This record gives sequence, structure tokens and C-alpha cells, in this order.
Amino acid sequence: MARTVVLGLTLGVCALAGLAVSGVTGRWAIGSVLAADLALLAACARLLLPGSADDAAGAVPPHDGLTGLPNRAAMMARVERALPIADAEQVPAGLVVLDLDDLADVNDTLGRRTGDLLLQSVAARLLAAARDTDVVARIGDDEFAVLLPQVGSAPACLETARRLLDAVQGPADLDGFQVRINASIGGAVFPVHAATPTELFQRAEAAMRYAKQSRTQAALYEVGLEGDLAPGRSSTAVPARAKRPALPFR
Repeated sequence: MARTVVLGLTLGVCALAGLAVSGVTGRWAIGSVLAADLALLAACARLLLPGSADDAAGAVPPHDGLTGLPNRAAMMARVERALPIADAEQVPAGLVVLDLDDLADVNDTLGRRTGDLLLQSVAARLLAAARDTDVVARIGDDEFAVLLPQVGSAPACLETARRLLDAVQGPADLDGFQVRINASIGGAVFPVHAATPTELFQRAEAAMRYAKQSRTQAALYEVGLEGDLAPGRSSTAVPARAKRPALPFR
């Protein structure tokens, strides 16, 4: 910041000296130079001052750098905008959270580059399976979320969660490595399961954790899932499927 001030003052002095050498002494000319110098100082300060509005906005990018999807903060903002619309139109909105089962194993066995390719593949599959009105985001290292603004009902949310899970799971060719992608998914619906964006996130994540721990792979939120996840509580969980390895199979 000090360098910016010195630079601005130096430019101002040089400009005024130039006017004096040229014989220009009018108030308007001098005032114009001073105004331009102050504007330059203000622009530099806006760009360089810590805590400035632009710097604060840029401190947390709205998108995930690896997949290009909205990040968790951006997704929360989308949910905050979507719920009042859902309330006004009396059409339930849903949120599903998907967690990859074996990303750490892929990273450890095949390297982080392959793990990054896996995440990009999952992002592409979710985008291809989502509707135009849905919002796909990466909300954690191995977690994705899909906002369903007009899901209509809790059963429709579970059906959509199953469809998205089916789109994600399966073999993937990652730079020459054949990897099978496995995941777990959970969903919650506003206003059936949650009244606020934060609750919707928490309850979709609780359903996802239940799906993972109970090995049902997909589940819809039920009361009590955010506490101790007792096996067998959710009557809406998808029937268990045989787990398949996520490591290379050829």
C-alpha cells in the first residue's frame, strides 16, 4: 500500500511539474491532474488493500477448481434462493448428497492424478444425468450435491437419487486405468424434512451417511438419522446391493 501511495504522489508531482514547465497554471488544468491522481490512488487501493470488497469476494472462489462445479458456499447460496421460490409455488425442493466410497484408495493405489480424473468423471456423469433446472456442485473432497428445485415429492426425490447413483456408478477409464466407481447417496426434501437451507443440507448428509453405514447405497431422510444411525431405521432406504471394489479390475 505504501508503494501505491508513493507511486501516486510521484505521478502527481511529475504531472504538475510538467504543467509548470509548459506554462500551464490554470486552476482547471491543475484540478484535473489532481483528480486523475486521486482516482489512480483509489483504484490501486481498491485492488491492493487487504479486506477490500473485491478481495473478500475473491478470497473464496464460487467454483471448484478441479471440476468447475459450484463449491459448497455457492451451492448453499443457490439453496437459499431456491427454497423461498419453492415455498411460494408450493412445490417441494430436494437436495441429494453423494459420497464416493473409495477415493482415498484410488489416490493411494493409482496416484492423485487418477483420483482427480475420477472426480472429474463423476462431475461429468452427474451433469449429464441432471435436469436443466438442477444444480450440481462439489461440496467436499469426495462429496457432491444436486439441488432439485422442483422435485415435487419425497418419493420423487428418492427416485431421482437412485437414478443419479446409477449414472455415477460403474466402470471408468481413467488415463489407462480401469476403475469401478462406487458411491452412496442420501436425500432430503423441503419442507417435508427441513425448514431451512442449513437443515436441508444436514438432513441430506445424514441420509447419505445412513446409506453408507447401512450399505443400502441410497436413502431418504427420516427423523432420527442425524443422531446415532441405528441400522434398519429407514423404511425408505434402497435395498442393499453387493459392494464392488473400486480398485482396478484389469
